[in-house]
Amino acid sequence: MMPTPAHFFPYPRPRQFQEELMHRIFTADAIIASAPTGVGKTIAALCSFLADRLPGERIVVLTRTKSQARIFMEETRAISGHITRPLLAVHLRSKQELCPVFGDDAGYEEFLQLCKLKRDCEHRRRFRERLDEIPVLAERLAAGDEVSLINYGCPHAVAMELARFADVVIASYNYLLNPFLRSTFLGKLGNAMEELLVIVDEAHNLQNMDLLSRRLSRRSVELAAKELNYDFSGILGLFSGKDELLAAEELISAREVEFLYRRGVEVLERRLRKGRKVSYTYRVASFLRAALKLSGDENWVFFRQDGRLFLKPLFPAELVEPLKRARKLLLMSGTLEPEMYAEMLNIKAETCSIPGIYRSNLYYLGIRSGLSTSLAERQSRGDELWRSYAGIIKEIQEATPGITLVFFPSYEVLACVRRYFTAPAEPRDSAGAEELISRLSGRQALFAVAGGKLSEGVEFTVESEEGKRSLVKSVVIAGFPFPVPDFEMELRRRAFERRYGAARAFAFLSLLPMINRVLQSAGRAVRSARDRACVVLLDDRIEYLRYFPEELRHEVKLVELEELAAEVRWFHSH
Repeated sequence: MMPTPAHFFPYPRPRQFQEELMHRIFTADAIIASAPTGVGKTIAALCSFLADRLPGERIVVLTRTKSQARIFMEETRAISGHITRPLLAVHLRSKQELCPVFGDDAGYEEFLQLCKLKRDCEHRRRFRERLDEIPVLAERLAAGDEVSLINYGCPHAVAMELARFADVVIASYNYLLNPFLRSTFLGKLGNAMEELLVIVDEAHNLQNMDLLSRRLSRRSVELAAKELNYDFSGILGLFSGKDELLAAEELISAREVEFLYRRGVEVLERRLRKGRKVSYTYRVASFLRAALKLSGDENWVFFRQDGRLFLKPLFPAELVEPLKRARKLLLMSGTLEPEMYAEMLNIKAETCSIPGIYRSNLYYLGIRSGLSTSLAERQSRGDELWRSYAGIIKEIQEATPGITLVFFPSYEVLACVRRYFTAPAEPRDSAGAEELISRLSGRQALFAVAGGKLSEGVEFTVESEEGKRSLVKSVVIAGFPFPVPDFEMELRRRAFERRYGAARAFAFLSLLPMINRVLQSAGRAVRSARDRACVVLLDDRIEYLRYFPEELRHEVKLVELEELAAEVRWFHSH
């Protein structure tokens, strides 16, 4: 008899809506599901996929952050203990991140070349020597033994070999979305795409084209010129002029790029002998090589913006096209609109929306008038606008018995407001974020950017006798976080309007990213049934509220700007 998701469920009873979610996932071949924090979507997805898996098939989970990957690893172990049958989950992190030789102080393209050039690598040698032991290692890891992969050689090579024996493989989006990496990955797994059951976690990120994009600065070319006795003036000329779309095959010489690529490899080889790991010549040649290689692909654009060169895909639907061949596909997130994503990604899939089980723990406030970060307001009010934002944020902070987490539309707006209100701001790296959170206490404000490092995958919690407790008591959305209207945005707008029409283009490119960022930001405050928080939408463009999910737009209480602090104080006192 075929098992059901309940057979794999490792906890005493499902949470609210969790059984419904598991049934919907189990019975669908392709499904886009919106399931907010608290429903338990990770364990629901794994149980449903394991129940539906056929012999020879493998579950592949695509995640964006290490914290999300860690949750899938932990839940697989919980299932394994429950069914008393070892299940192996393997987390494939970046090859560069795992490398014990080169680390992360070189660009990724350079790192890959350095890895090839390190022909005497002791870790690769040990991997070859112990290759026959990997099946036994897989059994030990599935049984729960703590084993350091480096004992078996190159950690990435060991992890890739272990993936052949894994029930669940957890990897970054690039492993299946990057056209250059996908075939290699599938070859290592020993599976065709049709033999995979694919989970895309936090699938709202699929609209973010920066996941696969590349860029090149003028400074990198200038540094390359210092490495070689070579005239880079032709390449430097690509950086001059207005923001515009560029034709790689007309502006770049393939012969020159291949010459520079070979010289870049030589520079890397010489520098490797001296313990150095960077060649700007190689970095420049790798970028231009990719631009030429993708010049015939209509989904990729090569353009100049703000004095830099970019290579980016246009349509997420083209990138996820290979995923449609998977035997089972789940795109899930707590903040996406399933029907809109199905249309944008051109996927024929069932859709499922689970209501937020903590929605009654959030008190939404909006303002009728007085503040917005629209371009017209910035131009007409200047610095007075930022002083006003700083003043009302200060009042909200003082009315909040805990952390006030403030999300701005951009780093530029954050910096403008911070001139008038001193508060710690979002750090540049994840390690810095965790260290900053550990120092938070009292009635403190923390500035961040919607869609940035602190809006997703970071927990603002502490352990208490009852379990985890959120430190954040108020969240302020200091301006609706629409994407920046730059040249790249204009490129996308024209392309999307040709394909979808003006209304859908605006929805896909502007509304969806804005709504996702607001929902992600609001979700930082309530992580359990014990948490309560006030969410303040500090932007008077209330006409956009009609596009938000029903449970939010009907619960926003609109007040006058001068009444906000009193409303926040009232909520926290009741």
